[in-house]
Amino acid sequence: METKQAELELSVIKKIMEDSRNVVLDNGIHYIFWGIVVTAALIANYIMLLTRTSMNYVGMMWFVLMTSAAIADAIIGNRQVKRSKVRTYAGDLLSSLWKATGIAMFMFGFLGIVTRAYDPIYISPVISTTLGIAYFTSGAIQQLKWLKYVSIGWWAGAVYLFIFPSVHTLLIFAIMMICLQIIPGLVLNRKYKENTNI
Repeated sequence: METKQAELELSVIKKIMEDSRNVVLDNGIHYIFWGIVVTAALIANYIMLLTRTSMNYVGMMWFVLMTSAAIADAIIGNRQVKRSKVRTYAGDLLSSLWKATGIAMFMFGFLGIVTRAYDPIYISPVISTTLGIAYFTSGAIQQLKWLKYVSIGWWAGAVYLFIFPSVHTLLIFAIMMICLQIIPGLVLNRKYKENTNI
């Protein structure tokens, strides 16, 4: 009796995972959105650093831009949830993962600097390390090996930026954002459209 019950429970779990995989497929919009916003901010910050102009406003620029983007992203996310016909446990996990990652990155980017916990040059590798964790876990939840492998790029970039910090850190991180955030987002979006016949 216990064996049959265990088999039944395992089959239910397997079905939930298979259904989740079909439904959860991320449309990549959040990846693309944040990739573009952060890349633009990184390039603006890099130019300000090189030209030594408006350096007093760098922190304010980041705060206003990231806060505005977070509000816009929340609005986009709420609209997507309302339009979604199916809600899955895996989808909820994915949403929780990225919300927690976003909160952690805000804390690293703002609280860490305000409290002078570390030199601002190390924000990029700290964020890169955090994104590596998020991509690895996101790939596992969606059962997408290639997405898990994107984390290797984030971690490798973090190692480089930790070991060789320079004035060009922001530019390197912007390139990483394009290659490891925007491009994967575009791939996810394409696959999403193919699977949903949009």
